[in-house]
Amino acid sequence: MRDQSPANAKKLAVAAGLAAALVLAGVVFEQIGQRQDRQRYPQIGKSVDIGGRTLNIFCSGEGGPVVVFDTYGHMSGFSWSAVQAEVAKSTRACWYDRAAYGWSEPGPMPRTYQSVASDLHALLHAAAVPPPYVLVGASEAALHIRLFNGFYPGETAGVVMLNAMDGDGPQTAVPESTKGFWGRHFGSAASSIRAVGCFVFPTLARVGVLRLAGLLQTPRGTPEFGLASEQLPELDFLSDNSTAVRGGEACTLAEGGEQVRAAGNLGDLPLIVLASEEKIPAGTPAQQAVAANWNKLRIERVQPGLARLSSRGRLVLMQEVTPAAIVDAVRGVLDATVVQR
Repeated sequence: MRDQSPANAKKLAVAAGLAAALVLAGVVFEQIGQRQDRQRYPQIGKSVDIGGRTLNIFCSGEGGPVVVFDTYGHMSGFSWSAVQAEVAKSTRACWYDRAAYGWSEPGPMPRTYQSVASDLHALLHAAAVPPPYVLVGASEAALHIRLFNGFYPGETAGVVMLNAMDGDGPQTAVPESTKGFWGRHFGSAASSIRAVGCFVFPTLARVGVLRLAGLLQTPRGTPEFGLASEQLPELDFLSDNSTAVRGGEACTLAEGGEQVRAAGNLGDLPLIVLASEEKIPAGTPAQQAVAANWNKLRIERVQPGLARLSSRGRLVLMQEVTPAAIVDAVRGVLDATVVQR
């Protein structure tokens, strides 16, 4: 008895041919899309080769230490443009795009906090931006900064953190407003589903599936620091597209936490931690209670703990972390580095 009839073999061959044609069409669709993406908004900055791939960096101003703005989550470095321009009046200041975001090419997967720190180090040296640096970052970017300081001792002159995360922060219920897509929609199963997504998303991106899906939705709003309203669509596009799916460190959070712990503290570096309570969105009394507890732990335990990472750390609590407050903090750290020298 034959395993399969000639008719079935023909059907399988046709199906395989159609599948191959669809994959090829998807790859072409994605390549055309990426080319159009690059033409949609003219590049701000320059592409620098860090070893077989390029990252985008934009610098202006003169002097030192150089201030470098880091990003987190789905965020292009363009989000820092307004603050960077103001700081550049006092010293040289740079923002850059992490791998896969903005005008930077994707990097090897999976991404970790250490990947980001090593990319930044390679970029700054390849772009001839000399140390030492004052590193500025919000939320998870503070974890990149701690790793950069740990792996490249002597190259950091000071640090500014904004509502920063701590890899060893207290474990507590997380408000809905701070959860990502998977956490909001899949609850306790989110980590398992995200792990599967981390495995398949890069392939889906390469064959155009994610780009096609993106045509049916608008980009997510991106946190920014003082940009004009007309700049926000550009920022959202640079931060949330099919290429950006191959960025981020959500797939390696446990490994990233271990990396941060191994990096140690910030010694006696000038450090300013800016912190504000997050606005509690409307919701049920139970949801609002979770958000209030989250805020309480952030303000009373996490942020003071981050300020203690340096013997010269200072915590500044405010109602809202504004662009002007960030600029003042950066200048305060710059002044402290002058006194130190």
